[in-house]
Amino acid sequence: MNIRCAVGAVCVVTLTAAGTVGAQTPLTRLTLDDAVSLAARTNPTIRAKEFEQRAVTAGEITAGLRPNPTANFLAEQFGGASDASQVQYTINVGQPIELGGKRQRRLDSARAATRVTGHELDDVRRQITFLVKKSFADALAGRESLSLAEQNLQSLDELERIQRFRAERGDISELELLRIQVQRFAFERDAADARQALNAAKIALRAIVGQEQIAENFEVVGDLAFKDVALTQADLYRRALANRPDLRAAEAAREKAKADIRLARANAWWDVTPQIEYQRIGPDNTIGFGFSMPLRIFDRNQGEIARTRAEAGRVDAAREVVAVQALSEVDTALAALRTESGKLTVLRDTYLPKAKQARDTVEYAYRRGGASLLEYLDAQRTYRDTAAEYVRSLGSYWTSFYQLETAVGGSLGE
Repeated sequence: MNIRCAVGAVCVVTLTAAGTVGAQTPLTRLTLDDAVSLAARTNPTIRAKEFEQRAVTAGEITAGLRPNPTANFLAEQFGGASDASQVQYTINVGQPIELGGKRQRRLDSARAATRVTGHELDDVRRQITFLVKKSFADALAGRESLSLAEQNLQSLDELERIQRFRAERGDISELELLRIQVQRFAFERDAADARQALNAAKIALRAIVGQEQIAENFEVVGDLAFKDVALTQADLYRRALANRPDLRAAEAAREKAKADIRLARANAWWDVTPQIEYQRIGPDNTIGFGFSMPLRIFDRNQGEIARTRAEAGRVDAAREVVAVQALSEVDTALAALRTESGKLTVLRDTYLPKAKQARDTVEYAYRRGGASLLEYLDAQRTYRDTAAEYVRSLGSYWTSFYQLETAVGGSLGE
């Protein structure tokens, strides 16, 4: 009995360990590459479009099928006054034969529809990738803003500690210490706002990537280092026209419209159904041959031919709209990127160092009685606003960078 219990316990532990290893543990640290890869596999919008592509691809099977044969059975001359041996049985079997290349035209149209859906799937991936990157950049900006606010708060707390000691000694007034303590609310508000922005970005990121794949309190891994774009507008135009999946989808839709016109013309042809007939009348057996075909006098598929021609014109116009929109998005994203790059460069190279130097100088003087409290608070406020604007500009720059990547339909890191 003891041996059986021991063996059972070992089996339970083994199965539990195997299940634990097989289960996917949510990520607690997330890089941008991880986020993009997970979203490509698990995002429900992408998965829905993938199933749509499978459904459209299945249409190729239907398009390639040949018509089913037909069979008729007829029994006649029952209950007549003549001999029952004169009962007549007729069996007729026919196989429709499509003319005009209908089957190949159906296949061409179905394959064109598959290509359109494939490019649409790539376009959905493009848009989801942008949302992932934007949310990731927002999370990084929120983290940097929170770190900045906490550093400012820590610096103020240190100053408050020193000034409280001086107030107890009578070197400064209690009012001056009170003003420093009141100023702390602004720093606490900055930290609370940054924490809220970080949490909102993480929630958005988990919603896009997959809540089951990422732990609730995960950490984003990366930085917001400046990265200049050396490509010209002409290069970006060329990339957009070559890579944009929505533009490829529009071009594939134009090819499908042409295939539909050819299919409509093929459907105007008549089909022939050769038939073989076996007939039994009493003791006699006979075999016959024949064929049937429609007389396409009135309906020659004129309406469908006209509809597909009009649809081809609409698709051509829609393709031009997509091309214009793609280039317009490139212009908009490039202008926004250049604007944010200019702001970021000026803040990083000019205003932020000066604001930091002014704050440090006034703080040094204030601690030694060489500057007033109002001068210190003003210098601290200026630095806080400039540093916060720099972090916001970094986040806006990377959002514009990812918008430009989305506009050209590919990575700009190459």
